[in-house]
Amino acid sequence: MSRLGKFFQMDNPVMVTLTRITDILWVSLIFLAFCIPIITIGDAITSLYYVCSKVIRHGESYVWREFWRSFKTNFKQATIYWVAVVLIYTLLIWNINYLGLNSSTREGMGSVLAAIYLVVMLILACLTLNVFPIISRFDNKFTMTLRFGLFCTFRHCVHTLILFLMVFFSGMLVYVQWGTPTMIFSIFLPGLVGFLSTYPMDHVLKKYQPKRELKYDESGNPIRMWYDD
Repeated sequence: MSRLGKFFQMDNPVMVTLTRITDILWVSLIFLAFCIPIITIGDAITSLYYVCSKVIRHGESYVWREFWRSFKTNFKQATIYWVAVVLIYTLLIWNINYLGLNSSTREGMGSVLAAIYLVVMLILACLTLNVFPIISRFDNKFTMTLRFGLFCTFRHCVHTLILFLMVFFSGMLVYVQWGTPTMIFSIFLPGLVGFLSTYPMDHVLKKYQPKRELKYDESGNPIRMWYDD
C-alpha cells in the first residue's frame, strides 16, 4: 500500500485525530441547539457526555444517533434534576442578595449564612458534575442516582476537582476573553470539555460498573461492551 493510501486509512493516527475533531465540533453544535429551550440543558449535558465517551473516545456508533438515543432515554431524570438544581440555585442566590442588601444582616449571622449558602452552591455544582455522567451510564432510580452522585463527589474528590476546574476555567475563558475568536472557540468548547471530562469520569464509573456474564461470539471471542476498554 502506498504512503498516501496508508494516510487515508481510518485507523491512521492523523485520521483518528481529524475524525475526533470533527465529532467534537458536531456534538458541540447539537448540544448548543438542544440547550436553547433551557429546560432541556440537563438532558443535553447528559447526552453530550454519553456521546463524548461512547462515540468520540471509544469509537462506537455515530454522534447524532447516540445523542438522540441518550436524550430520549434520560429526558425525565436529567430534566427533573436540572430543574431542581436551577430552583435551588435561584433560592440561594436570592438569599445571598437579600443578606447583602439588608444592612441588619451584613455582619454576624448574615455573613455566616452567606458563607454556608456559597458552600452549598459549590457542593451542588460538584454533585452536578457527577450526576449527569451517572445518568448517562446507569439505569438507576432518581434517589439512587443522587446518593451515588454524592458518594462519587466526596469519595473521588480529586476527580471531581479536576472536572470542576475544567468547567470553571472554560467558563472564565469565555467570560473574560469574549470576542470574535473566543466566540468561535466557544462553539467548539462544549465537546472539548465533554471529551476531556471522560478521562477522569470514566475512570470512576468503571469501578462501579455492574459485573455481567461474559458472552462469546461465533468465533469464540469475548463480547465486550464499549465501556470495557
